[in-house]
This record gives sequence, C-alpha cells and structure tokens, in this order.
Amino acid sequence: MRSTTVWTILGLAAFVPLCAYAASTRGTAWTVGGGVISAVLVLGFAVLFAWRAAGRSATSQLIRDWATSRGWAYWGRDMPAQPAADPSEHLFDLQQLADASFPEATPLLRMGARRYVTDVVAGAVDGVPTRIASHCYEEDTYGSKGERHTTYTYDLVALLEHPLRVTPMRLVRRSAVERLFRGAGDAARGWGQMRVQDLENDLFRERYAVQVADDADPVDVFAVFDPSVQEQLAERRVIPDIDLIEAEGGWLLLAWSGEIDGDELHRLDAMVDAVRWAVATLGARRDASR
Repeated sequence: MRSTTVWTILGLAAFVPLCAYAASTRGTAWTVGGGVISAVLVLGFAVLFAWRAAGRSATSQLIRDWATSRGWAYWGRDMPAQPAADPSEHLFDLQQLADASFPEATPLLRMGARRYVTDVVAGAVDGVPTRIASHCYEEDTYGSKGERHTTYTYDLVALLEHPLRVTPMRLVRRSAVERLFRGAGDAARGWGQMRVQDLENDLFRERYAVQVADDADPVDVFAVFDPSVQEQLAERRVIPDIDLIEAEGGWLLLAWSGEIDGDELHRLDAMVDAVRWAVATLGARRDASR
C-alpha cells in the first residue's frame, strides 16, 4: 500500500508541470488532452489506493473478530489501539503482550532496512503465551542514477518464548530452485557461524535444510529431528504451510510467507496448530528426560 501512496503523490506532483510544458510547446489542445490523461491516471491511482486501504481495514477487523471469538487480545500496531472497553481480567496479560514491541529476536525479525508488524493477536497455545502477526520488512536497492527502489516482504509469523535443545537453529523449507541446486544452496547457508546439518531421511533433506551453529552437537540435533519428526515433515503430515522455524536465545519463531487477507483467516488457525506442534515436538519438554 505504501508504494501506491508514493505513486499517487508523484502523479499529483507531475500534473502541473506537465500541463505547463504542454501549454508552452504544443498549445491549448495539448494542454487539455494532457490534463485529462493525467487526471485519469491520478484518479486511477487514488481509487486503487482507497480500495486497498479499505481492504486492509476490513481484514484488520476480521482478524480482531477472530481474536475476540477465541478469547485472544488484539492490537493493530499501525493503527490506533482500541482494546475492548473494560477488558475482563483474563485478557489483561494478553493485551499487555499484544501491545508489547516485537523484539528483533531471530534473523527474520532483523531483516531489511525497516521492519514492522501489524494486526497482532496474543493468546495462549497449550499454556504458552504466543503472538501472531503480519510481519513486513523493507529492502532498498539503488539504480545507476541513484534512484531508490523498495521491495516489501510479508510473512505471517508466530513468536513465543520457548527454549529448544538446539539453539540457534533454523528449519527452512527449500524452494523449487533450492531443491535443484541443493548443494550450492547449502554451501551458501553454511557461510558465517551456521552450518547445514545433514539428516538421514532423503525426502526430508530434499524439502528442508536444518541450520545450526558450527559447534552444535550433532547428537542434540538428531534428538530434536529424530526419524519420526523427519518423516512427518517430509510427508507434510504436520505444519504443511510453514516455510521457516527459527530458534535463538530462548525465542521460537514460525513464519508462513505472504500477507494475510480477510478471506484467509484459516491461516491463523493453521498457525496456532503449527505452534502447538512445535511446542510439543521441538521444545524443552521433549528433552526433559535427558
């Protein structure tokens, strides 16, 4: 939506000088024609901006309704906070959690030149306080003449404090290109202080990469991603839509690529199920017997 706003402003800024130039070089007819074309373009951008803004507002309201129906708290973050009047006592802590700033706790949450979250909902998943939000980070590139181009990357994310036996850790779903060039991709992922841990399930290795610290104990990695877990993930019997899991410093993050729309509230329910699976399967409770 921000890019639409920028183009609308640029269109308005260009309208007057274009008309002045046409008048001085081509006469009144060109002025009128150019003015009509410019007005139509500006009006088109304005309508598109208003349509997207209305759609975003409607989506936010649907997400708020989803949270309310499940006893979760909501905060829009980029819009005025409007908690329910006289919230019940059980919602107080959740509202505090929803209002709290998102920490830059994992690599995804530190990506980009700028980053923010919107439509934050907070609740408990099997007793673990959890936040789910729409996350966006912005990256800038510059052309040969210094002009800036900004790209926006959206994810639906869940963030919770839940230590894992192996940290830092990243479970990354491979794209089609990464599957084709898996060796090169794993070499690139291994740059720095992280390496890709090979596991025994062939289908799992084809579909996922597990990154851990260079000094991580392979025994711990295999204990978390045991043959049963590898098989469940490889066959997409669990968390089929989650693209990324990150664990660092006691924080656990799950991410699903793409901005959520009003007709995709099932993604919120699927994210709750994914958090429930991750807590039960990857978390410290699984390792308590060690």
